[in-house]
Amino acid sequence: MSNAPAASSKSCHDHEDDDDDCENFEPSAPDPGNCETSNANHYGQFTWTVALPAAPADKDSLADISKIRQFSDVFEVGGFEWKLEMYPYGDSQSDKTLSVFLCAVDRKQLPGWSQTAHYQIAVVNKDPSKTSTHTGYDIFRGKRDSAWGWSKLINLSKLHDVTQGWADEDGKITLQATVHVVKHEYMPVNRTYRKSLCGLYYERVLQSYFEPFLKDELQRLDKLCGNNVLHKGFSDFWAALSDAKKRALLQITMDEVLLNVKARLFSRDQPATYLAADVIFKAAQDCTSGLTTEASQRSLVGCTSLAMVGGGDGTVLRLERLTPEASGGLSSLVSRHDCVDQASSRVMLRTHKGVMRMSNSANFVDVFRAQVSDALDNVRALVKHLKPQSCDGACLEAMGRQMLAVFAMCGMYITNVHPAYHEKLALQLQEDLIREEEEKNMKAEQKKAKQAEKRKKQQALKAQKKAEEEKVKKEAEEEEKKKKEAEAAKRKAAEEEAARKKAEERRKAQEEAEKKRKLELEAEEKRQREEAERKAKEEAKRQEAAAKKQQAQQAQQQAQQQAQQHQAQQQQQQQQQQQQ
Repeated sequence: MSNAPAASSKSCHDHEDDDDDCENFEPSAPDPGNCETSNANHYGQFTWTVALPAAPADKDSLADISKIRQFSDVFEVGGFEWKLEMYPYGDSQSDKTLSVFLCAVDRKQLPGWSQTAHYQIAVVNKDPSKTSTHTGYDIFRGKRDSAWGWSKLINLSKLHDVTQGWADEDGKITLQATVHVVKHEYMPVNRTYRKSLCGLYYERVLQSYFEPFLKDELQRLDKLCGNNVLHKGFSDFWAALSDAKKRALLQITMDEVLLNVKARLFSRDQPATYLAADVIFKAAQDCTSGLTTEASQRSLVGCTSLAMVGGGDGTVLRLERLTPEASGGLSSLVSRHDCVDQASSRVMLRTHKGVMRMSNSANFVDVFRAQVSDALDNVRALVKHLKPQSCDGACLEAMGRQMLAVFAMCGMYITNVHPAYHEKLALQLQEDLIREEEEKNMKAEQKKAKQAEKRKKQQALKAQKKAEEEKVKKEAEEEEKKKKEAEAAKRKAAEEEAARKKAEERRKAQEEAEKKRKLELEAEEKRQREEAERKAKEEAKRQEAAAKKQQAQQAQQQAQQQAQQHQAQQQQQQQQQQQQ
């Protein structure tokens, strides 16, 4: 089987079985042997050979071509009824592609039911290597959200081409549905279904999920193991722990381990993660199933021997890295380290009542790092030497056991060991701080005592010096007082002399001012007299000029009168002459 085409798109499909808008084409009754179930009916396969209907010829029908659909017969897996829903010319979300969905039939279920399931839908090709298989993991519910599948499963041009091998001479295609009902969250799938997943996603699981996870863990451990100071600090911490304390730290519940597996590896949108998580879930189931013999559960991956031994106190998962001679030809599958501590290469994990406990007296981080490094080497070796076509799932199941051990130790480290180590570092730091504080306080007390003695001597010297200074100061004050008194007397005499001179100057200034005022009054009186005389002369001149002007005017008037009289006389004379 081949991987799903990149063009396919997974979608949820809502429908009602009695929808009148869709034209239904019911297939003929399937062969009774076409549905197989196993694993207590949790797993089953259904094969449907169906003829593709002809496309409508008229344009009006072509507009509703996406509503044409066909249903398979109902088949039962895991106590639930299922059927396939096919849109031979694509649904409303696709164009020129085949759309196929897996439907959960809810006629036997109570209202509000839901069920999670792994499922595959494959379009079978005459050449098995070309068969197109699509894988999903979803929750099916009653009525709505009850159909999951792919709107773009395969291109119709390829599907109808007989030479491509999808359809036979009669125009029929074969669809195969695989359903694995998940009864609980960490339930491993059926071996047959796991084998089909291995054929599709084997390399991707190793290269895209296991290898990156192991690289991250190895890088984190290298920060501790690669630093001599940090590594010695952890080694001293681990060596100082009692056996009871180590046992308490080296245990974790299986649920915590699987929860971490699901968080780190599982994604509903990535089908390859189903297989990555499933092989670890399978290893967890083996650890809790109560095995009774060691030989039946012994495996070898790379240079790591994995054995599961059952007993009254639970199941033991034992991992040991073998020497090249002991591992035979498989030793070439992994790259050996130059030096491997034998104590770090052996790990025993006992699972009892849902709790995994690790027994190893060596340094935990060294053991953890050795197991992560071995697992990384084994993953790379499997990728290099084992082909997906030859993978039957057994090698990946063995790798799943080693990954379970790595996840268990990872959980122990993160949940128990690392916090305890940091708590010890915090306590040690607190003790160092307390000791430093006590030493600091002691030195402070000693310094304080020396300073008190020094201050006492300084105070005595200071008191003596102060008495001498006060005596000198008193003498200086008396001398200063006498000096000030003499200066005050001298200043008083100077002030009195200054006051006398000032009074004399003031008297002289007053006399000078009085004399000056008299001179100004005399000058003012003289000026006023001269001004009055000037005004009188001007007035006389003005009056004389006015008189002369008046006389001139009178003379002018007389002259005018005389002229007028003379003119009148002349006129009379002329009149008399005219009369005569």
